Amino acid sequence: MDFKLEYKNKINQVDTYISDYLNNNYGCSSPVLKDAMKYSVLNGGKRLRSILCLEICALLGGSYDDAFPFAAAIELIHAYSLVHDDLPAMDNSDTRRGQPSCHKKYGEAMGILCGDALLNSAYELMAMGCSNESSIKAMKCIASCAGATGMIDGQVIDLDISATKKYDISILTKLIELKTMALIKSAVVSGAILSKADKKDVTQMTDFAYHLGMAFQIRDDFEDIEQDASEECDSPNFVVFLGEEKAKEMLIYHSSSAMNIISKYDKSEFLKEMLNYLFGN
Repeated sequence: MDFKLEYKNKINQVDTYISDYLNNNYGCSSPVLKDAMKYSVLNGGKRLRSILCLEICALLGGSYDDAFPFAAAIELIHAYSLVHDDLPAMDNSDTRRGQPSCHKKYGEAMGILCGDALLNSAYELMAMGCSNESSIKAMKCIASCAGATGMIDGQVIDLDISATKKYDISILTKLIELKTMALIKSAVVSGAILSKADKKDVTQMTDFAYHLGMAFQIRDDFEDIEQDASEECDSPNFVVFLGEEKAKEMLIYHSSSAMNIISKYDKSEFLKEMLNYLFGN
C-alpha cells in the first residue's frame, strides 16, 4: 500500500463531500458568511477525525455512505472549535495553518458567527443522515463529545489554566481527555455505532480512541517544544510537566496500545499504516 497516496485520496474525498455540501445544500443568504465557512473548514486540515470515522465504520462492516454525513459533520465541528479558539477572548491567535485566522480575515463578529454557523450546519448535516437507531445514537455520541460534557468543558479547563498557570497531572490529563480526545473519540465511536457493531467492538474502539488521543496529544506536545525552542512553553504540556523521558514512555505506551487493539481486526492495514505514519511505530 502506498499509504501517503491513499491518505491524500481520502482527504480529497472528505474535502469534496464538505465542499459539495456547502456549495449545493447550504442555503446561506450571506456570501461573506459562506466564504468564511469555506475558508475555515477547507483550509488544508489533516482530516484525521473524519477519516477515522469512515475507516472504523468500514472496518466493522459498515459503509462509507453510512458514515460520510457524520464524518463531515465532525470536521465542521472541529473547524468551528478552531475558529472560536483563535478569537481574542480565547487563544487570541492571528494565524491558523499558516494563513490569517478567520477573525483576522473577516472580522471578530464574523468569526463568531462563522463558528456558530459551522456548528449548526454540522447538526443539520447529521440530521440528513439519520435514518435508523444507530445513526441517531451516533449523532448523540458526537453531540456529547463536542458539548458541555466534552470539548467545551475541556476549553473551560484550558482557560482556567491559562489564567492561573497552575495544573497537576490529573488536571492536565482531564484537559486532554476532554479538549483533544473528545472529537477523536466521537469519530471512532460513532463510526463503530454506525457500523452496527456489538458492545464488545464498541468498547474496543473506545479504548482505541483513548490511546490514540493520548498519543496524538503527546506527539503534538513534543512538536510544540521543538517549535518553541527559543521561548519558554507556557501552555499545558506533558513534555514540560513530566520531562522528555517520561513523556516519551507515555507516547510509546499509548501508541503501542492503539496499535495492539486495531491489529486484532482484519482489513485494518490502512489504520495500522496511519498509526505508523503518526507515531513511527
